[in-house]
Amino acid sequence: MRKRNLHRRIKKILIIEDDPLIAQDLKALLQEHDFQVVGVGHNARHGLDLVHKHQPDLVMLDIYLGVGDSGIDVARSMTVNHPDIPFVFLSSHDDELTLEEAYAHGPAGYIVKPFQDRTLLTTVKLALQKTVTLTESNPDQLSKSALESKLQQSFSDQEHQVLVGLLAGKSYKEIAAEIHLSSHAIKYHAGKIYRKLDIDSRGELAALLI
Repeated sequence: MRKRNLHRRIKKILIIEDDPLIAQDLKALLQEHDFQVVGVGHNARHGLDLVHKHQPDLVMLDIYLGVGDSGIDVARSMTVNHPDIPFVFLSSHDDELTLEEAYAHGPAGYIVKPFQDRTLLTTVKLALQKTVTLTESNPDQLSKSALESKLQQSFSDQEHQVLVGLLAGKSYKEIAAEIHLSSHAIKYHAGKIYRKLDIDSRGELAALLI
């Protein structure tokens, strides 16, 4: 049985998800791993009310919330009214357009449904630790040699550039503009990086560097 650290404050997480079954599964998983789920909002308005009421440490935010405002609208409001509360997007879509729109609002992570428990928990922990994007105070950590040593893999120069962009939380479009490649090429290189490291997401990528 896992021992709890009694001196550690349990992190408060709020779920905004319109599918009650997914919301319940997510709540159960988080509680099983010692997180406190302070509420579940099933639409944008209810979710924002709960954010204001509970001031959670993290919000798990579905992008598509059925009728009415979307998770993107919630994120936009949180950026203005609750800028210190990080949020992680949940979505059944990982197409380029959705990803670009989502990352434009500065999420601490992005999880594609159906999700694996390991992927979700890793992303949540990274978001809470505010380490999804690596700090600029340690640029040497992002050098090609440092990343290859840490990840125990070799990368081409273009793969390294894409890797740095992914760790910084940038969209494929932003990375493409910086290194003068197409968004399609960035997606191709990202897929190669994930396959090399046997991972599925940016969250798992960042976790390898902790």
